[in-house]
Amino acid sequence: MKFFNYIFSIVILGVVISAASQAQSINLPKESKFKFGDNPEWASLAFNDNDWATQQLGKSFRKDSSYAWYRIKIVIPSGMKTAKGKGIKLYLGKIDDVDQTYFNGKLIGETGSFPPSYVTQWEKQRIYTLPEKEVEWDKENVIAVRIYNLIGGMGMWEGPYSFEPLGWPDEVSFKQDFVVTPNNGFAAKMVFTNKTGDAFSGTIKYWISNKANNSILFSETKPVQLSTKQGSEAVVAFTDFKPANENVFNVGYQINDNNSPLFIKKEQLYIATGNLEIPFTGEVKPLIKDKIPTHFATIPFRDQHFNGYLNTRFTQNLEQRLLKVDEFGLMGSYMNRPGIHPWAGEHVGKYLETATNVWKLTHNAALKKQMDRMMYELINTQKEDGYLGTYTPDQYWTSWDVWSHKYNLHGLLTYYAATGYKPAVETCKRMGDLLCKTFGKSKGQKDIILAGEHVGMAATSVLDAMVELYRYTADKKYLDFCYYILDAWEQDNGPKVISSILATGKVKKVGNGKAYEMLSNYVGLVKLYQITGDKKFLKATEMAWEDVVANQLYITGTSSSHEHFQDDEYLPATNKDNMGEGCVTTTWVQLNQNLFATTGDVKYLNQLERSVYNHLLAAENPQTGCVSYYTPLMNKKPYTCYITCCQSSVPRGIALVPNFTFGNIDNTPTILFYEPAVYKEKITAPDKNNIDVAFKLEGNFPESGHLVLSVTSSKPASFPVALRVPEWCTNYTAKAGGKIYKGTPNQFITITKNWKQGEKVMISFDMPVKTIAGGKSYPNQVAFQRGPQILALDGSLNTASANDFILNSKEGVSIDNPNLTNDSKMLPTHWIGKQAYSIEGFKKNEKIILVPFAEASQTEGEMRVWLPFNIKK
Repeated sequence: MKFFNYIFSIVILGVVISAASQAQSINLPKESKFKFGDNPEWASLAFNDNDWATQQLGKSFRKDSSYAWYRIKIVIPSGMKTAKGKGIKLYLGKIDDVDQTYFNGKLIGETGSFPPSYVTQWEKQRIYTLPEKEVEWDKENVIAVRIYNLIGGMGMWEGPYSFEPLGWPDEVSFKQDFVVTPNNGFAAKMVFTNKTGDAFSGTIKYWISNKANNSILFSETKPVQLSTKQGSEAVVAFTDFKPANENVFNVGYQINDNNSPLFIKKEQLYIATGNLEIPFTGEVKPLIKDKIPTHFATIPFRDQHFNGYLNTRFTQNLEQRLLKVDEFGLMGSYMNRPGIHPWAGEHVGKYLETATNVWKLTHNAALKKQMDRMMYELINTQKEDGYLGTYTPDQYWTSWDVWSHKYNLHGLLTYYAATGYKPAVETCKRMGDLLCKTFGKSKGQKDIILAGEHVGMAATSVLDAMVELYRYTADKKYLDFCYYILDAWEQDNGPKVISSILATGKVKKVGNGKAYEMLSNYVGLVKLYQITGDKKFLKATEMAWEDVVANQLYITGTSSSHEHFQDDEYLPATNKDNMGEGCVTTTWVQLNQNLFATTGDVKYLNQLERSVYNHLLAAENPQTGCVSYYTPLMNKKPYTCYITCCQSSVPRGIALVPNFTFGNIDNTPTILFYEPAVYKEKITAPDKNNIDVAFKLEGNFPESGHLVLSVTSSKPASFPVALRVPEWCTNYTAKAGGKIYKGTPNQFITITKNWKQGEKVMISFDMPVKTIAGGKSYPNQVAFQRGPQILALDGSLNTASANDFILNSKEGVSIDNPNLTNDSKMLPTHWIGKQAYSIEGFKKNEKIILVPFAEASQTEGEMRVWLPFNIKK
């Protein structure tokens, strides 16, 4: 796990600064000329591009296997000439997939490889040098960028986009560190390093100012000297600063070169949190009641205590992911705008929602301190007008800016609902007010479709958060804003989130087919249905759900390849297919959670169970807490520990699970997941008195289908208890009070009786092994399912001979209807999980070991869900 060991009583950015922070940097135009096709003449300075279309930089679009060109026109002032003539540094951001870049007709760089030797470099920053001899000073110059894309998104999709003179900032690196001192004090230190061997002589001015009025509280200037030796260092330490009563400051510095006009100036926030104490005033309920009564309601997280399989994964999520989270990575882009990438702002909001839900379940003291600290830091970075993103003013409301505000609304509202801390909701109201003021159809307002990626679906997904803001504030303007979003969907330039799905029934036809953003919009739409009762909203969401289940869903409960919905039943599953984006899995869980609560239909719960026990848990390594951005069914899971959107989303999804393991369906307490746990509930007895009831479920599910449910009430009373009969089980029975109840898959058993103290229900069901055909993408191959779990071969647990036979088999191997034998004793001692099963009969004296897909590849083993077997019936 990558995280920073710094003193937690402050938050401050300590980074190696690049020349991008120079005052002399100039941004490229926001739009450029653009044309699909490929012609080498388009690189020329003299080429006439007047009939070309325009394309906004920082936007991606979908067009498979295509060439295209950008032509960006800039004027470079002669004031950028340097004494040594080193040239101009050009920042072109990230380009999907490969590029060749020309300056005034001459090739200056390329990243990736074009066909026939195609190699993608879609995530690599492009930084090229413009030779000074090629520059037309104070005149128009042309940057021509030739790009190629194989599949999925395409274009110059992420900045920065700027140019600046090369100089000493490219030859000297420096790092800022802070040391906490008593009484909320701190001392700054700068370490300079010579990267090239040229001497450097200059000064650094350092200051601390009051955030409220920007008055200078402390200032100091010191010299900087670096010798000509490459790698030599110089350390500049500043005097210890002792604040009075302030906690939030602006901290800045300016580094000047004695031999050139180039300088670097930076200013950022410093927030002291060492003495922070956030009071807990109690949970807060929404002010707005749903017009559509929910058919399912969970119980408070504090009344749930898990003991089994899921508890192990919940604990890992807390200890290996949340408590080790990179706090600098979450907040650095707010402390020092602009952010390190366009969607850097989404992470802290996701973290706050996740941490709050986990704290409600565990009441872990360390987590409470951490989430208090992150919340306090976040709300103190809000601008006076309510802005709480990571962009600079010239880039407000572009790319992923609204998107980040959405997640900040989610995180802070979740925190407020759990703790009652009013500054959190006040911060949300200021964000909401700013969104309402900024976007709309009145004169001077912006079009929200143009404010986000993927035909505006990224920006309009704020619908979900605005519904929640309306629920907790009862301010109708937030509801009106939700209706504005629905109108925006249906504009000529909109994604047609409702009309397209109603007309075609195909999610691929909605917007540009981008799965994560689209599903996020449908989550908001079903929530809008809950508070308004408009059946059209539910119908559109259900039609999208039906298409995903019928044509877009992997057997492990996720969707998308290359982050988009694909052709019907096309479900490629290797690493190169970028399948099962973690953000899609979590949002699919959210959608099913809300549909289940709204309708009580067990089909949504079935999808929740499928996703949780398979793709959701599979995306987080149970040993390290690292997360796979895409989680394939074949090959090694590519776990990483740094922060990305999916690394923030997957822990969030895991933290949502207690919402649907137990609760009340139409006021009947119901066991939904068969996880060992204790649930405490208040029930209204027939005499209208409330009684306390504890439901204790014991067993070792999902290893076994034999469980005991103890029902302990504060006094004897008659009330119903329901048990879900899973769709994958057989021979379901429940014994209570001398009576045997037989269950039908996909139905419920309801036991109504006078419950005595500690009365037990003996539950038993079989979990037969099911084989699933590989379909269009994996013909002549099968997968194995036991209970809710998909099984996988993990190469680290199998012999070299078995791995070679299975992983390299070109044709299906015929075997009799296979039986799985419990082989858990062969698991390594450090393995997280207790299940392993062997299959014999495909090769003499050989067997293969299968484990749950959710646990496979945790030790970096090659993995395979689809196996080359032809099953003889």
